[in-house]
Amino acid sequence: MTADVNYRLSCLTVYRHLLQDPVISALRSCLDNLLQEGRPSAAASDAFHSMVHLLLKRGLSFRDYLLDLIAHDDNPFSRQCELYGLAACSPVLQQAAARDLRILQELYMEPLRVDLPECQELFPLFYGPEYSQEFYPVLAGLRQSEDWGNQLSLLADHYRQHSRGLLSRYRALSWGEQGLQGINHPHLPQMRDLLGYESQKEQILANTRQLVQGFPANNILLYGSRGTGKSTMVKCLLQEFHDSGLRLVEVGRDQVDHLPELVDILSDYRLPVIIFIDDLSFEDYETGYKGLKAVMEGSLRRQPEHILIYATSNRRHLVKEYFADRSGPGQEIHTQDTMQEKLSLSERFGLTLTFPPPGQQLYLQIVEHLVQQRGIKIDPELLRRQALEWERAHHGRSGRTAHQFVNSLSRI
Repeated sequence: MTADVNYRLSCLTVYRHLLQDPVISALRSCLDNLLQEGRPSAAASDAFHSMVHLLLKRGLSFRDYLLDLIAHDDNPFSRQCELYGLAACSPVLQQAAARDLRILQELYMEPLRVDLPECQELFPLFYGPEYSQEFYPVLAGLRQSEDWGNQLSLLADHYRQHSRGLLSRYRALSWGEQGLQGINHPHLPQMRDLLGYESQKEQILANTRQLVQGFPANNILLYGSRGTGKSTMVKCLLQEFHDSGLRLVEVGRDQVDHLPELVDILSDYRLPVIIFIDDLSFEDYETGYKGLKAVMEGSLRRQPEHILIYATSNRRHLVKEYFADRSGPGQEIHTQDTMQEKLSLSERFGLTLTFPPPGQQLYLQIVEHLVQQRGIKIDPELLRRQALEWERAHHGRSGRTAHQFVNSLSRI
């Protein structure tokens, strides 16, 4: 790998964003310093070891790291392929993408030649084990190809199926002050482990199935007692619809007023997305709910059909309402308008699923299921008695209480 390759990298057009990647940037810095100094230097050594450090953190060889970057890159070519297919890409765009891929193949194929004697034992990182993710057959296709410029169709199919950027790299994401970010280790419960509430399961699965199949579907409000599994049921959808490419984006209640911005970003992707808002409710003086109303219905821009909002709440009407709103004391003349505005938010969820607190039998079934799942040995009658004592002394019957009780048994 020589200074000539470094110059060729500066000619990237479609895949130019790769030059900002810290590993590629460190490699270029190393080569630049070697070229300028003409001999080993501290700057070249520092850049080289920074690059190796980043590769070790990812657990990938340089070659497979490069393939990973290509598979996830968000650029004009990958965007067009995802949204409209290869046929929608202009000849100029296809030609530029093919040219860039041939440059990147040079980087992939050319042996590393860096005159840093103390680094020789680290060079095998460039030729390490094959990429292990069977999820992306495009990686094997590039590895075996003699000309990456002829693999536009393979890459186009990949981007069409798996998307690009953050949405291709992460199944679960969050939206906050830093914008859209991926979640490396999301909580992915299984629907079969959520006992009871069979009707609610059927409805949320049917609605989500319509979403991932490209049919119109409803926003959902999951309303009911605390600890009854509302949030868990939404998280289960990632496992249930993994093969359909479903993505889940969690939004905090204090970020709801930024929903129009988030929806604008997600509109530029093809994969089905659920925006998940947990514990949604508003005090009467808060106005963030107006942004949520506008996203679901009421603004000039339609809510994209591949994006739905699933929210959980312990409050049926979401915005706190007072008797004064109905009786009319105070300064406001049109009190009925105030009441209707507050009620209209919950009405924009096309489907409302209610979660009452579990009865004693269901509560004990959850406890027994968790005990069996964790392999805890305990007398059934003793388990039943202690479980009932726990719920009376703590937070009442709920799935959360059952989990907390079984957690206490795990320490015995």
